[in-house]
Amino acid sequence: MFSNYFKIAFRVLWRNKIYVMLNVAGLGFAIACCILAYLNYNYRAKFDQNHTNARNVYRLNSERTVDGSKQTWGVVPLPLAQTMQKDFAGAERIARLSSTSVIVKHMDASFDERIHYTDKALFDFFNFPLKYGNLSGFNKSDQIIISPSLADKYFPKQMPVGQSLTLIGADGSNKVYTVIAVTEKIPENSSIQFDIITTFENRIAVGEVQADNWANATRITTFVELKNERAARLVTANLMPSLAPHNSNHKDWLLEGFSLQPFSDLATSSDIDMSGYVYGSQLNSNPRGVLVIVPVIMSIFILIITCFNFTNVSIAFASGRLKEIGVRKVIGGLRRELVWQFLTENIILCLLASTLGLLFVSLLAPTMIELTGIDLSPDLNKDFGFWIFLLLVPVVSAICSGLYPALYVSSFQPVRILKGKTSLGSSNRFTRFLLLAQFSLSCFALVVGIVMTQNAAFQQKADFGYAINEVAVVQVNNAQEYRALSQAVQSNVEIKSVAGSAQQIGEDSYTSTARTKSGELQVQIAQVGGQEYLNTMGIRVVDGRQFHSGEADTDQSILVNQTFVARSGFKQPIGQQVTLDSANYTIIGVVNDYKEFGLHDIVPPCILRLARPDDFKYVVVRADRDKLSQVRKYLQETWHKVAPNVPYRAFLQSDLIEKELRMTQAFKSISFFLAIVTLLLSASGLFAQISLNIDKRSKEIGMRKVLGASVLQIIASVNHRFVRILLLSFVVGSVFGYLFTSKFIFRFIFKYHPVTGPGPYIITLLTVILCCVLIIGSKVYNAATANPIERLRAD
Repeated sequence: MFSNYFKIAFRVLWRNKIYVMLNVAGLGFAIACCILAYLNYNYRAKFDQNHTNARNVYRLNSERTVDGSKQTWGVVPLPLAQTMQKDFAGAERIARLSSTSVIVKHMDASFDERIHYTDKALFDFFNFPLKYGNLSGFNKSDQIIISPSLADKYFPKQMPVGQSLTLIGADGSNKVYTVIAVTEKIPENSSIQFDIITTFENRIAVGEVQADNWANATRITTFVELKNERAARLVTANLMPSLAPHNSNHKDWLLEGFSLQPFSDLATSSDIDMSGYVYGSQLNSNPRGVLVIVPVIMSIFILIITCFNFTNVSIAFASGRLKEIGVRKVIGGLRRELVWQFLTENIILCLLASTLGLLFVSLLAPTMIELTGIDLSPDLNKDFGFWIFLLLVPVVSAICSGLYPALYVSSFQPVRILKGKTSLGSSNRFTRFLLLAQFSLSCFALVVGIVMTQNAAFQQKADFGYAINEVAVVQVNNAQEYRALSQAVQSNVEIKSVAGSAQQIGEDSYTSTARTKSGELQVQIAQVGGQEYLNTMGIRVVDGRQFHSGEADTDQSILVNQTFVARSGFKQPIGQQVTLDSANYTIIGVVNDYKEFGLHDIVPPCILRLARPDDFKYVVVRADRDKLSQVRKYLQETWHKVAPNVPYRAFLQSDLIEKELRMTQAFKSISFFLAIVTLLLSASGLFAQISLNIDKRSKEIGMRKVLGASVLQIIASVNHRFVRILLLSFVVGSVFGYLFTSKFIFRFIFKYHPVTGPGPYIITLLTVILCCVLIIGSKVYNAATANPIERLRAD
């Protein structure tokens, strides 16, 4: 029986090769998108699942109130962790984790690397299998464990265990470490990543302030092992006395308490765009918001449109097989056998499409990796879910797209079929509805794609209020390093200006409460350099004056931005008094609103204070945008000359909004890609519909020609229903596209955006019309100009 199903299926499909190829290609592409979306989701869903023994492990978090809202931070003060190391406060064991930059010297070459410090308990809490060596000497101060990538970098084709590396810390001190072990490759979807790791006691040895001194401002990650969940309350209660000494020493970072977060929850709390976000985490993040949701929505859209194509074409195919259905029923064929026959044909098509989808995956994977920044290659030997998914998608697609046509066509009475009283038009209400839904989705995707393209162009050219794309920043440890580097780079003709700052806007400005005569205001505060810093950053003074060097401006004067003036209600801000941390300051000038947090958030009220040169922690350099990469390389080379034993730490100012820029480009790429794909799939469905419609009405077209109908009249007769469907689809898709972009995207994600205007909707209409004319025009014209005698002779 099943062999007959397959034989008939292959014969039918072979007779309709063109339509089969269109459907297989479309569904293959849809399955490829679904596979990539699944791999992307699976990567996020399996975050930290390599750590199988961490059920009783918790991260100790800090609780704060910022801008009137409660915030959880994934770090705690180092002195608190030191206190717990001596007295576990109800915990079984703890593991501290911190990292910093170092210089690695090997074979007369120097490299910037990052070293992690931890307690040996970390390797008991979590799963880090070793490729070589063991942990027996981990607690010794001159021992390190490295990753396989670092082993290949420094010791290619050698046994790394027993080899030595010279590490130079932030204080410039040299220390020789011996490699005692090499880990297996840590999965990318793991919260804890490291290349070099050593005992935490080495971190304490290089600290500027004693680790148990509450004046120490260092914050670290701390893991706690508990006997059970009930012990969590005891631990946090025992830590409450530590609030007083911390808050008295750090009024700019006040704490209200502590909490314990299960390690299994870390992966779901590291995306700032999702609820439950934990601030300040020093671990590897798991962005699971837009980068997961958008590919899933995109793949579902494409799969739905492809299934609509399948359903439309299946019904159209059945119109030419009514006599076959009637004969099979007369000679004893059962309805369920006919249903199985139609489903078998669809399943064969879907399995072929699934095979083609794997080819498309290999072609699309590089683009997906570029968008997400992660390797989505599945582990085919272990990921059985991938194989189940690969089988389920085509089977479910075949059932969803083929069940209705199978049940509908198999329900006809054989007597009526053979008498010619039953006909199945190539375009009934249901197929017209499916075509309407297809093109509505396509128009929706086109509107969104065009608007997102406009938005991306706007974001690239937007005025951030300062020279965000022309600034490179180098971190220094003291005033001596600042003076050495700033003087050394002055001679470079590509550098426009150099300045210093104690805090860099967008990087470590902080939130505090400012009091004015009109009330309290939550503000962003940064201690910056003087006039040279503002000029280098491109921040303009629009009212009042710049900072003057000297103690008076350092201790008594501030600059505020335009938003601060508007929120505080000052009509004449110059000379007004503002209280910060019980100290009074005078407003001497107003600067323009600069968007230090990018275009996703409204500019907050900001205050700039003048920093003393001895407190400078940053060297800020400005150059032309097209020269910035060269200047950045020059800065690194110069740094290694003026401070050869100090790690180089630098970034571009635009790096601070890197996630925002990536999200904007991802929105643009995905929405535009979705628009093109959905339009082509819908057009291919329309092509199949019109082709089958022409074949069905072949005799009618011939009779119209004989009776004197013109080519334009025949074209209008064949297409008028489809034209109405396209126009209605354009209206429906445009309305939903407007609501999605204006009421969701631009309301909740992009606070600064372009004015949309009628352009996207006009372009969408013209694109749909042009695409459909090009794809189906030749088919309809050939049918209208064909010799009618040939058509009538066939009947």
